[in-house]
Amino acid sequence: MNLLNISKKYILIISFFLISCQPVEIMQEVVFDNTVLNKFNVVAEQKTINNLYELKYDEKYIDGSLTNPPLLRLNNWLNENFIIFGNENKFVINILDASITKIERENSNKKKYEGKNEFFYELSFVVEYVLYSDNKIILATTKVQTNRTTTSSVYISLNEKELIIDNMILDALKDLSIKSNELIKRHMSKFIL
Repeated sequence: MNLLNISKKYILIISFFLISCQPVEIMQEVVFDNTVLNKFNVVAEQKTINNLYELKYDEKYIDGSLTNPPLLRLNNWLNENFIIFGNENKFVINILDASITKIERENSNKKKYEGKNEFFYELSFVVEYVLYSDNKIILATTKVQTNRTTTSSVYISLNEKELIIDNMILDALKDLSIKSNELIKRHMSKFIL
């Protein structure tokens, strides 16, 4: 009888342990596929991408410390998805901002077992498109801006941090692609196919 009570206790403890276990969310690897983003065919003889954004070496700016910073992802999209053809005009793309910041702040939406603080990430893309004639007269111009934010726990692995940031960069690129499509069609419709 004593053995039966001990067995019941072990079964109860094991059952409690199994019930209390929650599944761990495993983040998927982020795939940057520029073919899913908008493509643009611009009537121009030449395309120039000017990186006017300068890295800031302030504590809150983290884009300089990332393996694949937003600027690299943005440049890849601009190079691959803006195709030029024609024998006149010059298409200039000015990258004005591709920054990502991280600040530690108080967790206002904390649950019982979450930490007191969280990291708040903010990504900003600002791109200007300018089409010049051969005589250096501006034929059309537009400026596109997008911002994305997310949060994470203070105590996460480096891999999780990279995945969170990569997801945010991909979402911001999708936003930028959609907004660029809208504004380029509105302001440069005569020069886009």
